[in-house]
Amino acid sequence: MMSGIAHATSIRPYRKRRNSDSTPPITKYFATVRRERSNSETKNISSQSDDSQCSSFSQCDNLPQCSLEHLRDLLAIPNEMSLLSNAGNSAVNLENLPMSAYAHIFTILDLRSVSTLALVSTKLSSRVKSYVSTHDFYNRFHLDNIDFLNSSFRPEDEDFVENDPFIACGALIKSITITQDTSIRAEVFLNICRNLCQELNGSLDGFARLLEAVTENWKLSEKRVMAKAAILINPTLRQNLIQVLKAKPGELPLKEMSVRSGLTQLFLNRNQDVYESTPQEIIEFGSWLSVVLRHVTEKFQGRLYYILFGPTKSSKVGERIQWNYFCEDANLQNTVYKKVLTCLLNGICALRIMNNSNSTDMAWDGKGIYTLFLRILEACSFKGNWTRTALTMSFAIDSSGLFNDYLISGFVPGPDFHEKISVLGDMVCHVRTHLYRWTSNPATFLSEPLHHAFNHLAQLDRHYEGCYKAFLVAIWSAERNRVKLMVQCAKNDIESERRIREELDGQLSMVRLLGEFANNIANNRQALPHQNENEIEEEREENREDDGEGEDQEDEGGRYIQQDGEFHYQ
Repeated sequence: MMSGIAHATSIRPYRKRRNSDSTPPITKYFATVRRERSNSETKNISSQSDDSQCSSFSQCDNLPQCSLEHLRDLLAIPNEMSLLSNAGNSAVNLENLPMSAYAHIFTILDLRSVSTLALVSTKLSSRVKSYVSTHDFYNRFHLDNIDFLNSSFRPEDEDFVENDPFIACGALIKSITITQDTSIRAEVFLNICRNLCQELNGSLDGFARLLEAVTENWKLSEKRVMAKAAILINPTLRQNLIQVLKAKPGELPLKEMSVRSGLTQLFLNRNQDVYESTPQEIIEFGSWLSVVLRHVTEKFQGRLYYILFGPTKSSKVGERIQWNYFCEDANLQNTVYKKVLTCLLNGICALRIMNNSNSTDMAWDGKGIYTLFLRILEACSFKGNWTRTALTMSFAIDSSGLFNDYLISGFVPGPDFHEKISVLGDMVCHVRTHLYRWTSNPATFLSEPLHHAFNHLAQLDRHYEGCYKAFLVAIWSAERNRVKLMVQCAKNDIESERRIREELDGQLSMVRLLGEFANNIANNRQALPHQNENEIEEEREENREDDGEGEDQEDEGGRYIQQDGEFHYQ
């Protein structure tokens, strides 16, 4: 019996004691941060951080709390004693270390690795939350940002996203608040971002990337909650926004530019040119613009839009928004004027593309966007009405959107209906002139709005002999009057010859498109052989009388006066 026990003992394999060298360090699995600076520089940044943290909290009057104690309450972080209560009764592992050790480990690891650890377990998530609510976190973020700026990464570089501390911080906030509802996540986001803003001396540069990282794949309703919190990151921005909307346009030029800069840095930092962006980038731009505009009431949306995208000029006090730019005669070159108008209308085009994608905010339909455009005109009305050049060029830039909505809104039956149709026909000629100068084929861009307009008129009368025909006659009459006036006012010079040739070529490019609508009228007459010939003769006489009437269509000093959502030429 004893020999059997001895034999069993003799064949038991020998278990080696675990050597510390056999356990791979945590840095083998997670990326680390390497800093190349002196200890004195690091201590200097840490001391500045401590001073800014202490001074920032006293400035948050009438605003949500921004203290680290309040952040611990939001994250439901237990005290340090409860975190270490079971340390003596269990083996030491990654989930059971002193807080000083966690601070050292998390500072060595990059923020992406820290956010990954927060998703490993509940205990590690609590440790990461505790680390975020200490001054060590804000000190290391300041150092990370300095390293990132010194590395000279460009946004198009592949390493930009991986090394950007703001994107990593957004992922970290998303990780530690993954189990909380949107309102609590917004409070945590605001608390952390405001402390980071104080750490960076009030600069909002980079917080847009942080916000996008937090709200990635979120619904638009959730983004609105986060946007309300983001505006409070810098309390001065919110105060300036309120003061600017309450004051008259141009009364507070410096604060208007401050609002423009702050909102652009937070929400609209991407490429705003809809003609040089991908569809997804346009949709993202439109969704954030929608969030910003719907942050204020409807009556202020036009003014806020012009503050964000309106042209600016230099003055003695600095850069200021030029509210009367489109209310004065265009003294600039046509290409410059078009470029400025295109920059202004990029947001409207982005809202329409976003709405057509059926993926985000459905509040900006055609009527809503056209109403926003009217509010933009209203915001500039204290300096005068927009010139005909500015208005017609706007319709030419967004022919399938704004011009289409303008035509449909003008086809409202009333006692002055035929006068409205005459003005609309004249507007078609002006828009066609701009499009011919830009593309040499205006029918391509006017096909959609004109087909939509003529179909709308056909549905009003349920035949082609009423408003349908009147609108087509109005377009032809306006074109004939333009040529007659040019010939009468022409001088024996090259410029007059060029303008007449340009007008004739532009009208020729529209013959095929307008011929389609004329064919519809002819086909409808063949389908109705019993139509009274006397009525047809009366209509021909009225058309002859209309041919003899005309206005000075080339007066650049003219205006289209907006009244009750309509435009009247004066």
